[in-house]
Amino acid sequence: MVKAGTAISVIDDIGVLKEALVQGPFCNPLGETTGLAEDESQEAAQQHGRLVRELETAGVTVRHLDAQLYSALGFADARDWILERRISELKGDQSGSCDIISWLSEQPAQALTGYLMDGMYDADLPAGLARPHEGATQDDGWFIAPLANVANLGGWFCVIGGGVLLSQPELQQSRAAAITAGAVLNFAPMFDQSRFEFWLTADGAERSCPPLDVNDIAMPGERVCVAAITKGTSVRALSLLAESLFRENKAGTMLWLDLTGTDCACLDDCFLPLSRECLLVDMKLLKTVNSFVVRANHRGAVLAIEACRTSFVDELARSMGTADLVLIDMKRQPEPVADALTRLAPIVLSPGRIIAFEEHAAAFRLLEQHGVEIVSTFPGAAVSGQGKGPRGLMTALHAT
Repeated sequence: MVKAGTAISVIDDIGVLKEALVQGPFCNPLGETTGLAEDESQEAAQQHGRLVRELETAGVTVRHLDAQLYSALGFADARDWILERRISELKGDQSGSCDIISWLSEQPAQALTGYLMDGMYDADLPAGLARPHEGATQDDGWFIAPLANVANLGGWFCVIGGGVLLSQPELQQSRAAAITAGAVLNFAPMFDQSRFEFWLTADGAERSCPPLDVNDIAMPGERVCVAAITKGTSVRALSLLAESLFRENKAGTMLWLDLTGTDCACLDDCFLPLSRECLLVDMKLLKTVNSFVVRANHRGAVLAIEACRTSFVDELARSMGTADLVLIDMKRQPEPVADALTRLAPIVLSPGRIIAFEEHAAAFRLLEQHGVEIVSTFPGAAVSGQGKGPRGLMTALHAT
């Protein structure tokens, strides 16, 4: 149990990082020493361990998702909550799902944590509870499929002010990550005194949510929110978020970028705050795509969504109250600097102070010339499949 008054709050993306949630490539809720084969998996575990050490050296309290899930599963209501939702996501005949949920709920918390994170085969079910299939075995024999890309926890949820926003995949995609994150946030004792709210819904994991990817949300300054319309984030989701932020007085300005039809998978690919005045951007793209400003009336309700009358950058500078934004254009640099900037995605420890991968060293000199301090670096190729990061390997829980 955390002490009363523990804060779960993030003012913006470039505040002083105090507490973060991570997840290693292997489920190990009790932090036991394990012997892994000398292969890429071992290298990924070592690199993730290095990330944790660098964060802790910088004064960040590091929490682990599997340990928090394990602590939540010590409560019967948490087991019922997550199992009902995770089992309902499965395909096929669910006529025996109640019996299966009852059996799973009786398993030790460590075993159940492993099933929910690493997966469980049909063959692991007792003979009388085997799931009926239509024809051949589904999902390569998995009853509960493993959580995908679990080390990249940054895409699961983000904290905005005193609220938690969970990614909501499209209906045809797996919602297992959102459900698991929702269970941890709802039931882990660490969050008992946090007093945060969920956006967009009451418990964070309802099926009614329109699609939203938290990698399409940025807070470059206090009460300033930038969001992107992409394949993963709908206009409806952003409208609901705007209503919540304005109603709760968590944002004074919200700007949208329409990235549909571009090569950007998410907002992070073209817009990334590094300090109060310095941002990493793709200027050509920002000048090309449609941008919008969302305004609220005096009661906090969304009043209008209007096309920006000036450029997006001008609207952003006006919203942040500065005319001196430093914009590092990631695409207008010689190689290999441009490629390193495109993949940089660092962890911001405090304004202008970052942790980065060694693989992006080609960009460090340029960053330092713009006042950005590279506090520490470590290899990241094994722990980040797409070569980006380490921003995606953690979720900020508390930053001031």
